[in-house]
Amino acid sequence: MPTEDERSTSPNEPTEPAQNSDPLAFSSELRLNITERVEFITNRLILGQNITLDLFGGKTSLIPEAINVDKIAESGIKTSIAELLPKLPRQSIDQIIASNPQAYFLEYAAPVLKLGGRIYINATKRNPFSKLPNAETLEQLGLIVVQENAPLDTRFTNQKFSRETPRNDGTLEIPLSSLKTTILEKIK
Repeated sequence: MPTEDERSTSPNEPTEPAQNSDPLAFSSELRLNITERVEFITNRLILGQNITLDLFGGKTSLIPEAINVDKIAESGIKTSIAELLPKLPRQSIDQIIASNPQAYFLEYAAPVLKLGGRIYINATKRNPFSKLPNAETLEQLGLIVVQENAPLDTRFTNQKFSRETPRNDGTLEIPLSSLKTTILEKIK
């Protein structure tokens, strides 16, 4: 059975748009190489467009106008955060959303975030990748905590959050009441 990285998309597969306004909603866009993916984002920056990245957005981002970045993306950019973010211009991204993060990402996200830009982390208390680093590390990254572990921000209540493995009762969906939002802001 092929691994995630060995699977390829056939050129004969349908290219239906996703149900949201993802600018990379067609599967043919997923075949861009990393240079072309960076160029796509850079071109939007040149046009003066605000850029929101949805890190770990899954197959399809549920965040309107966000660019999905995930290894399993079917719409958006199918790549790892560690591969894409270091290649983006510094201080170029307006906001970053990480819902139910699956890896440590702040060291990659902070350099590309604009001054005054925000990172929204939506996760359960048990998610180890939602834990903030110590104050010294946050300072080195140029980030401050605006809010930590507050109730899920209302702008994300239309999302469906799910776990990779089912609970004892067989459900995958995570109740919104168990999710918390942490907000970080870029200050330097």
